[in-house]
Amino acid sequence: MVSIDELRRMIEEQVAQGVAALEYGPLLEQAGVGRRQLDRRFRETTGLTPGELFRTLRAAEAQRLLADGVDVLNAAHQSGFSGPGRLHDAMARRTGMTPGELRRLGEGVTIRFGFFGTPLGVVLLGATERGLSVLSLCAWVGAEKALEEMHHDFPRATFVEEPSHVEPFALQLVAWLERRSPSFDPELDEFGTDFQRAVWAELRRVKPGETTTYGELARRLGRPEAVRAVARACATNRVSIAIPCHRAIASDGALRGYRWGLPAKEKLLEHEDALFSGHRDE
Repeated sequence: MVSIDELRRMIEEQVAQGVAALEYGPLLEQAGVGRRQLDRRFRETTGLTPGELFRTLRAAEAQRLLADGVDVLNAAHQSGFSGPGRLHDAMARRTGMTPGELRRLGEGVTIRFGFFGTPLGVVLLGATERGLSVLSLCAWVGAEKALEEMHHDFPRATFVEEPSHVEPFALQLVAWLERRSPSFDPELDEFGTDFQRAVWAELRRVKPGETTTYGELARRLGRPEAVRAVARACATNRVSIAIPCHRAIASDGALRGYRWGLPAKEKLLEHEDALFSGHRDE
């Protein structure tokens, strides 16, 4: 039986070809199973069906093109959308921003960054003059990908590698991870919609060693119907740990939708449970 990784590469090839909808036929032929079985197998491994993964990758490709300066019309056609309207809707669902806003994201902003070792491995930290904007877990995604994602997230920003500027955040993080500090609550410079910021604020109220669900977060915001939108806001968070989207789980207790990968999410929860489970009231 063909592996999930091989099937994922087939989906990525379709995205690269700019097709408008996933062609299931070749996947089913290679997998040797029916569509329902394939969907279940994919969801168990990746948290997404092949169709959902295709749409996620296609939106990510469009976002990459926009970040590279491609105009909205061409970005839509090159990534398989029928037109700017479809791309607009997809980007609004994925990021909460229009394609034009994505192309301008970071305009006039300088982000200083550096890599640091922590008890959880190497992290990439990036900050403006106002606060921390990037905390990426290189131990799971790799330093090169972390840098690439930072540039794509802020396509119009100026980047300066200046570890001394962000070292205070690294020291705070390490002190907290080693329980030499009671909290990790750095000043943040968040780039997001009002709704995303509201979700992130609720996440910061969840204590280490505890978890909440996407549904509970939606209810706290007075938007019980917005569970998927809450999950998307968690997935677009750029500042891991400080905005603890790893503490948000599905209603059935499953770990889903973590930007830095499910193994990283599991590791963070295990780490916090070991360090803070006896100190939740501190």
